[in-house]
Amino acid sequence: MKNNVKVGICQWSLPIEGPYACKLASDLGFDGIQLDLGKYERGFPLSKEVVQQAYLEMSEKYEISFPSIAITELDFISMVAPVGTEDAYLASMAIRKAIDAAEAMGISMVMLPSFEKSNIKTEVEFQRAVTVLREACDYAENRKVKIATENLLSVGEIQRLFEEVNRENLSLYFDTQNYFLNKGLHTPDLIEPFFPYMCDQVHIKDGKVGELSGSLIGRGDTCFEDSMEILRSLNYCGWLIYENYYDRKPLSEEDDNPINLIKEDLKILDSFFEKKC
Repeated sequence: MKNNVKVGICQWSLPIEGPYACKLASDLGFDGIQLDLGKYERGFPLSKEVVQQAYLEMSEKYEISFPSIAITELDFISMVAPVGTEDAYLASMAIRKAIDAAEAMGISMVMLPSFEKSNIKTEVEFQRAVTVLREACDYAENRKVKIATENLLSVGEIQRLFEEVNRENLSLYFDTQNYFLNKGLHTPDLIEPFFPYMCDQVHIKDGKVGELSGSLIGRGDTCFEDSMEILRSLNYCGWLIYENYYDRKPLSEEDDNPINLIKEDLKILDSFFEKKC
């Protein structure tokens, strides 16, 4: 599996903001960074040409790739809000700006997370998500960008979602903790049924009950190694992207230097590969 996998980290998991994060990621041995569009209050910074160029210059200098752009602001702006509301308008704006940024930067994927305010809980919200994802896919298709949805829907609901959106450039962004954290489900059991819908990027993180991104991988309660073994058995090829919160509690209580924690997390993944080779 290791030879077919690249390892990245989320921009919001690094202790440094901005393009200089490319140097830190490179020094630590990562292959890439998943970028974030940024906050609405700051005009979605990654949508600005000057910011895009800064990232591209640093990525070239330090040989760091950008596998995707996430819109984490959708935690605070509802993607599934009714048409005509401010949230619906702002979510649509954010999605289009992220797709435009991806096209400008040569990034192949935009990820739309559906948690917090964008969580899909009702049939009305489900149908709104179908519409938003379909529109995003149509806008992205002409720009050679793929759309990935990260959510908490069941296997049956995911199947229905993909059938109703009915767009080839839609895929599922899987995460090794979200279903355990939010629904108490056994993550390894979900990978095989979700696999046909999954994109070539997976968030990896761990944690105890009620703790988001709060444990080094394999040291939480998500059966992380079992998840990796199932991905291996399915011949997964793509990105493993760390999303642990190294500079936040409870993980930061293990070491007040987040760099030490990131290095330890990377060693754990390396040891898993070595054991299985």
